[in-house]
Amino acid sequence: MEFSVAKADLLKELTFLNNVVEKKTTIPILSNLLLTGEAGPGGALTLAGTDLDATLKTSCAATIKHSGTALLPARRLFDIARNLPDADIRFKSDGNGNMNLTCEGSRFRLFSPAPENYPSLPELPELPLSVPAAIVRAMIPRILFATSQEESRYQLNGVQMVVGGGAASESKRRLLRMVATDGHRLAFIEKPECVAGGALGKPINLLIPKKTMAEIARLAADAADGDIAFGQDDRHAFFRVGTRTFVSRLLAGQFPNYEMVMPKNNDKTIAFETERLVAAFRRVGVIADEMTRAVKLHASEGRVEITAQSPESGEAGETLGVDYPGPSVTITFNVGYLMDFLSAVHAAQVSFEFKDEISQIQLRPTEGDGYDYRYVVMPMRA
Repeated sequence: MEFSVAKADLLKELTFLNNVVEKKTTIPILSNLLLTGEAGPGGALTLAGTDLDATLKTSCAATIKHSGTALLPARRLFDIARNLPDADIRFKSDGNGNMNLTCEGSRFRLFSPAPENYPSLPELPELPLSVPAAIVRAMIPRILFATSQEESRYQLNGVQMVVGGGAASESKRRLLRMVATDGHRLAFIEKPECVAGGALGKPINLLIPKKTMAEIARLAADAADGDIAFGQDDRHAFFRVGTRTFVSRLLAGQFPNYEMVMPKNNDKTIAFETERLVAAFRRVGVIADEMTRAVKLHASEGRVEITAQSPESGEAGETLGVDYPGPSVTITFNVGYLMDFLSAVHAAQVSFEFKDEISQIQLRPTEGDGYDYRYVVMPMRA
């Protein structure tokens, strides 16, 4: 195999691929990338990486002199490419299990394992549905932070992605919804009338790993104004973003019934300016207990007092003027949970909707931007 490729083009694809390939895999062959090239006009170099749960296949323009397939260590190739001068890189196999790289005055020889030992990659089926990449870019960061970090709770280590609502209206049949929860808080976002293609009847429910959603967000960020095509089989979700295709195993198990968790009788509302609230939480949160991160919101007529205390640090408090008629109520929260939402909401004002001191509250932007975005948090016991 022999080819040459521009450093900038190769490095861009390697950056995406290195997010997929596991750094410390117990299967050594998976630390490599599979490179394939066919000689001829309009040549392209195809690159693929997998950790068996997720697979990314991409390509970049290249001059292919001799067709072939090779395996090269993903991390090592990335480190070499990013440190080379901005010029073409030439790759040439020596026929003895090595690949020689040259770029201007730099030379490298990398061990290239036999490609026959690389696992077979999932075949990409027809992808009947699509959604604008801009919508995916807007939705994923608003919910991904709410996924669980505990590996033992594998159903909560991903995002429930729902396509279609099963209702009679076309807007409901064409909706896209994403939900994430760790059992203490829940993030929900929905966009109607945004899914194109295909015949949508019953809702499609996909439980997609957190890592996959993070990679789809990265791919969408590079997709400009294009669309993301997607589909599924019994075990996988498939996504095509431009020239890149991403395949992910679906998580097994049942996602919680999130609709039962979302409050329906929160009859009290306080609107806050987001920047003022964030600043107050940052100041008061300095004193919050390091283990519980607890802060108290005491709401009374026309004002909200935010306080925190810890045996080691002392006490802190801040008062905000608000449009709230009463009654008085005190609710205790993990300040980190609130800051996660406020960092992701991208709205000038947010509303706190609550019923009492022990029931879950719902936060949402006061002005919609075409998305139904809600965040539900369980109070802490005082």
